[in-house]
Amino acid sequence: MSTKLPLFTVCVLLAWTALAGEFRVAPDGSAPPVERVGPPTLYMQDLDRYNQVAADARHLPWKEQPVNRDTYMKWIEDSGHLSYADNPKHGVYGPRHLMPVLAKYVQSKEPRYGEACLTMLHDYDRWMRDETAKTGWHSNYMHEPTLIGLYARYLAQGGLLDPQKDEWFKDMILFMNRNIHVWDTPEDFWRGPMHRAQGEGMMKAIAAAWYPEAPEAAEWNAYSEQVWGDFWPYRDNPPNDTGYYYGAVFPLMLGAEVLGRQEVFTDPQMKETWERMMWEVTPDGAICPYGAHGGWNSSQGQRIWMLELLATRTRDGRYRFAAHKLMNNMLYQQDRYQTHHLLAGPGSTEAIAVAYLLADDSIKPVAPEAGSRILYRKETLRLRNKAAATKYLKDLDPRPDKAQVCCGLIVTDKTMPAKLVLRSGWNPGNFFALVDLFPRHDPLNVPGIVGMTRWGAPLTQTFSAKGSSDENRLAVEDLGGTAPLRFNTDPALADGYYQNVQILDFQDLRAATFATVTVSDYQGFPIQATREFLFIKNRFLVARDIPEFQEGFLVQVGPVWNTQNVGPQIGATWANTFFTAPRANVSLHTPPQDLLVYFTPQAGCRLQVIDRTAADSRSGDVPAQLRYVWRGVTQPGQKLLFTQVYYPHAPSMKKTLSNAPGAARTADLLGTAGADGIHVLLDTLKTTVLNFTFDTDRTEWLVSNPDGQTVTAGGLSTDARYLYVDTVKGEVQSVSAVAGTFAALQGKDVFRQAERKNFER
Repeated sequence: MSTKLPLFTVCVLLAWTALAGEFRVAPDGSAPPVERVGPPTLYMQDLDRYNQVAADARHLPWKEQPVNRDTYMKWIEDSGHLSYADNPKHGVYGPRHLMPVLAKYVQSKEPRYGEACLTMLHDYDRWMRDETAKTGWHSNYMHEPTLIGLYARYLAQGGLLDPQKDEWFKDMILFMNRNIHVWDTPEDFWRGPMHRAQGEGMMKAIAAAWYPEAPEAAEWNAYSEQVWGDFWPYRDNPPNDTGYYYGAVFPLMLGAEVLGRQEVFTDPQMKETWERMMWEVTPDGAICPYGAHGGWNSSQGQRIWMLELLATRTRDGRYRFAAHKLMNNMLYQQDRYQTHHLLAGPGSTEAIAVAYLLADDSIKPVAPEAGSRILYRKETLRLRNKAAATKYLKDLDPRPDKAQVCCGLIVTDKTMPAKLVLRSGWNPGNFFALVDLFPRHDPLNVPGIVGMTRWGAPLTQTFSAKGSSDENRLAVEDLGGTAPLRFNTDPALADGYYQNVQILDFQDLRAATFATVTVSDYQGFPIQATREFLFIKNRFLVARDIPEFQEGFLVQVGPVWNTQNVGPQIGATWANTFFTAPRANVSLHTPPQDLLVYFTPQAGCRLQVIDRTAADSRSGDVPAQLRYVWRGVTQPGQKLLFTQVYYPHAPSMKKTLSNAPGAARTADLLGTAGADGIHVLLDTLKTTVLNFTFDTDRTEWLVSNPDGQTVTAGGLSTDARYLYVDTVKGEVQSVSAVAGTFAALQGKDVFRQAERKNFER
């Protein structure tokens, strides 16, 4: 492709370049002042967070307890939802609202709870017929049919219902299926692996299985098999989020339980899909939200019952371990959950009731493997229309009001990276980070850090995003509107552009994880972006971004970090950040913990503090952004380097000049939150060497040297591609090296070996 730019474009670029001059570092090496963009309202300190800081501040404010079915029942009883048994007529909401009452009936065997469930079902039947008479249809397809399957099971076991002999129940199920129009749409018989199709397909599969003599049973069976064929060959669902995904999986999993489809839980390929639910759980039992979601711990209750069901059907105690982590975290937030009807009901209690019904206390929880890992999933594509779907889905009904593809989304048989899980372990308080690697479907945030936690505190949170958002990654802005974008040209597909992700390296050692990811056509630009992650377990995370520009254009580019609060500790290339509280539908409890965000000084770059709400109303819960930007005209083949350090630490109100060992102290100046403990010894495209003195008598060394050349800086020499050395009072405590033959510190060997390979101790 030619790189010659038109004369007009060159003039525009030169004009913009002149404006970019203010971003250059002064000749004496001093950095320009931090620029604030937007109202200076980004520091909202809650003084109570400092009152929580004590000698044991780095312990969680809750103690993990063993979880069993009694724990779930205690939550149900504390919720107040058992009062629904006294007034069980809840109309359209009945099957969801009375689920805790059903659980209590199974536990207590008291007839009044079972009879309340029967009254609810009769009232739900009445509502459904009234609704159909009024509008021509009803739209309950996703939760109600499979939940009613649980009512049928447990009420039948108690002798209160016989689905085969009780004509009113049979008539209700058949009426439900004969008059379903998903989400008030005139179309029915949806297709694809998403929630509309899987919900409608599963409800009709259940009806046909229960009542094969029904006139429509053959048609319903045929349709449900078609829809199952849109999912089962791929064993995956399209959404890349913690919201819609669970809408798609809800009827699939619970329907499989009702129908006895054991293979859904035990199939080896399905195991890879289900385990993603487990690996994404933080060491503190939280869910870092990403994509379209309902806030922090989005779909937490749903994930609990799903993991309990998986444990029951596979006898794998790892699923129970993750479910119980989630439950302990939910207990910590219990008083906050009870203040909001969505959190108190569908967000927790209704799902906890399902968990009670499906959990098996004979299965012992077992901790999963503790290391970092890469998760994979099937590719997602968004179809432009129904005509395009004929290339991917079989036997589409040609009638225009039938067989619409839910959300236009399908999956293919191509496996792609999904997430990078950086885990220090499963112990409470362990440092954890979650990186998005999926280059398809919203929010197209490769390779953004979508979650980070330490000592039970969230250190970042993405906002609920359809479309794309810059979430803790390299942000690119085409200032002149001249970048030759890499648009999608497939007329069948509606996605704007396609990125591809490659994992160039992944090494998980005891004390550190090193991973390198490259993204082609980054955000649709002519850029190949490489990001290295150097994750030092229970210490800090370093990221190195190297964008390579394949075309020339005027660009503003640099890493961003989104947060709630910036400061008051702030310097020319760094700032302290923290969350007052993460958001769900209400603000949640959070232990006090800060995060230092440090950008190594780079020529031509400037730190900005952005009020995100001025540009994007979705960002109200996470309103502040740190941005370290470079602005200029790129050349084909040009590379830039941005290196960042993320250091979690306890907050302090002490106003000190420095927290480096041996430094002078004063009560008149603000501390640096650890920034003065970061020493940049070498920082080039090929090699970065950092030295850390965060703690008294402790020095840590970190090297990124992907080419494996011999590098010497600050008394450290090595040919390892990646290296971490931890010393206390000059004595080496820990070493993690990738593909090296030696490392020496102050002339003394740290390790030496004949073969180039990994080394750790």
